[in-house]
Amino acid sequence: MKRIFLFLALVLGPVVSAQSVLDYDREPNAQDDNFYIKHHYETNRVIPYAKVREADVMWAKRYWQRLDMKQKLNHPLYYPIVPIQNRKSLFDVMIGAVVDEERLTAYDDDEFKYQLTRQEVMDRIFSVDTITDYDINTNQAFQRLDTVAVQSANIMEYLIKEDWFFDKKRSVMEVRILGICPVAYVENRESGNIEKQPMFWLWFPELRPVIANFETFNRQNDAERRSFDEVFHLRMFESYIVEESNVYDRTIYDYNQLNALDQLLEAERIKTQIRNFELDLWEY
Repeated sequence: MKRIFLFLALVLGPVVSAQSVLDYDREPNAQDDNFYIKHHYETNRVIPYAKVREADVMWAKRYWQRLDMKQKLNHPLYYPIVPIQNRKSLFDVMIGAVVDEERLTAYDDDEFKYQLTRQEVMDRIFSVDTITDYDINTNQAFQRLDTVAVQSANIMEYLIKEDWFFDKKRSVMEVRILGICPVAYVENRESGNIEKQPMFWLWFPELRPVIANFETFNRQNDAERRSFDEVFHLRMFESYIVEESNVYDRTIYDYNQLNALDQLLEAERIKTQIRNFELDLWEY
């Protein structure tokens, strides 16, 4: 009998504790701004990947893809540009984890060799430049300080680094995102041109437990919103390939600079190769 009580205590103990913390019986108030209490995203965990052995990887290829925030399917990653009560943009979640909470390590490159300190990340977000201006009365040139702050609205692209592979043990083609980099569109005050500024790289497996607790917008159903981690896991975004691993270590732009349409067609050709490779493995 003692063993039975001990077993029940071990099994039900964490459940009772979690219920006492979450308080499922609490009535919603004005701060909740809802007619029921949301508990799911507070306790949500990442979807675990299947274990993959080196011996089971029959084929693998590395790709870099660009997510354009102007694409409608990517809007849940971009909005809201100003945080609201229960939602933030993906960039605001990243900055909060890197700068405010210091839960994540930021890297300077996609090979994750050089780690950025908190101050170095802050310097990339907030910068002070000396620019030349002219007095409206005398037309005399003078120097003034101008503060540039990268905000969520400036993040118009994300770069992701991922590996596609075929697991012969489970007979499936899968993908693993390794890294993600927000890219800001910043105005050059001297030339007036908009320049792309990669902010930092994050190791995606380390980022997953953070973004699993933040929801994205669902246009069809407010009661069924997915987390950022589920959006990436289910591939619910629009992207195009900008580079695949090659002997020259060059991007599509490096060997096809003249025509943007040709670059997109080359990206689609590479995607078609991936699909055809998987289909060609089977015989019907």
